[in-house]
Amino acid sequence: MIVTNAFTVYALGLRHGADPDHLAAIDNMTRNSVGRAPILSRFIGTLFAAGHTIMVLAIAALVGYLGSRFTAQRALVEATGTWVSILVLLAIAAINVRQLRAGQNDRLFGLKSRVLPAALRDATSPWIAVPIGLLFGFGFETSSQVATYAVAFAADAGVAGALLVGSMFCVGMVCTDTLDSLFIHRLVSYRSGALPRVMRVWIIAVTTFAVAVAAYELVRVLGWRPPFPDVDVSIVLVAGLLAVFVWIFFATRLPRREPLMEQLP
Repeated sequence: MIVTNAFTVYALGLRHGADPDHLAAIDNMTRNSVGRAPILSRFIGTLFAAGHTIMVLAIAALVGYLGSRFTAQRALVEATGTWVSILVLLAIAAINVRQLRAGQNDRLFGLKSRVLPAALRDATSPWIAVPIGLLFGFGFETSSQVATYAVAFAADAGVAGALLVGSMFCVGMVCTDTLDSLFIHRLVSYRSGALPRVMRVWIIAVTTFAVAVAAYELVRVLGWRPPFPDVDVSIVLVAGLLAVFVWIFFATRLPRREPLMEQLP
């Protein structure tokens, strides 16, 4: 039972790392820092997830401490967090569709990144990802997700059990966020006439994910009960993101140069 719960929370963490706002924030920070720190900028996602983890574990510990006092409010917190998540996802999709229609397909656009102070949004130090990740943890959709999972998988387990759930969630999130920054770094470093097409596919893919997740959450709020567990949705979403990453990897391979002797007449 413990192993099953741990895997479930890990998969939910992977899905959280695939949140379009995470992807957009990591995209922006990687681009800003690649010139200043070409090596460390590969791991912007890891630094971002580290900052996010601080808030996630704090929320999990608080829920574990409150115990039954929080359980009574679980339904309200979960419902509010879901509605906030739906609105944020649809806003992200709308922003990126507008940018694509305007011909601006040079980067992915997020919602939370746009409301950050310019000093954070335009910073070129890769270490800025830590405080930005921490700030993202204050989002109600993140707080409600972590709180709900802590109650669902660590009921009556106290602070220690809630922290264990939070830790497994964060491990999954770190994996997805790190992988994202590695591939964004590859995109930024790629120099080819095919780059606009690759970027367009990347933006369309993330926009599609945002709409799909928002639609799934909306029909659930309206009363539909899916015949499959939520963890299956997380696995499908992450698998789809991985498929896009694989496509990006092969699409951004530099053409092989012919040996010098073969070029001579």
